[in-house]
Amino acid sequence: MKATLLFLFVITLGYSQNPNATKVYDLASVLENNWITLKVTGNENSTHYTKPIRATFTNTSKNPLRFSIPNGQIFRAEDSTVQDIVIVKEELIALKVQETKELPLYGMCIESSNSGNNLETLFYADGLAEEKLLKLTEEIQKRRSYNTLGQYAVWTLTDGNDLNSISGFDAEEALHLKTFVAGLMGVPVPEYDPTDYATNYENDGLIKRAAESRFKFTFSEDSAVTIAMFDEDNIVIRELYNNPNVTSGYHEMEFKFDVSVYQNKAYYIRMIVDGEIKINMKMEPRRS
Repeated sequence: MKATLLFLFVITLGYSQNPNATKVYDLASVLENNWITLKVTGNENSTHYTKPIRATFTNTSKNPLRFSIPNGQIFRAEDSTVQDIVIVKEELIALKVQETKELPLYGMCIESSNSGNNLETLFYADGLAEEKLLKLTEEIQKRRSYNTLGQYAVWTLTDGNDLNSISGFDAEEALHLKTFVAGLMGVPVPEYDPTDYATNYENDGLIKRAAESRFKFTFSEDSAVTIAMFDEDNIVIRELYNNPNVTSGYHEMEFKFDVSVYQNKAYYIRMIVDGEIKINMKMEPRRS
């Protein structure tokens, strides 16, 4: 019996000397203790409202590590003209000793006036979002609103955009987020104007002067597909097509927008499949 108890004591003691193997730390702790190196850059395969940044982690400690990137984590761009990003989906990272991992992070822009051209920009971790924004990012994760509606909701809080800007093809989700943000702000939900083209995504009859085109694409599997219009600063202007259940095979997807409302000389039209940009086309609408 004594030998058995001694054996169990040794096993327990050896286990307690490596707490990093089981404990889950937060990102701030592992950075503060210099247990990892972290490099964060823009993600060329994504928009600024899906997985806009890529993070590379290396475990430089003497033990395996598990840590979280919390929902609401802010990543600041080193270039002050480029958008800062807030994380909208918590990630759990596990690293062996000296192991390196790279992965894209779900996030959204918190500066609509800044450029989204962030591919060459480095980012650094800068604490958590303030209370109202954190509640919104948690709601976005809960509902998996990693789309333009989630982005418009974030901009309404961070940039003071109109609540009716939270509009899109999914009217039910738009109303939910609009109501949720109005509650955070302590203001009433504004009335919806069905004749306003800027906030109406279903009625093409509201278009006065149309610019239109189509994408042809063969899908190897069922996919969620959107087509969105971006300005020259890489900022989303309007979603033009949305189908979360495109079946595998060949498809032609038509889209149009009103050039009397969107009057830039040029736009970039992107087809986004399961969160990744697959087609990027520059479009210069005719004005006459």
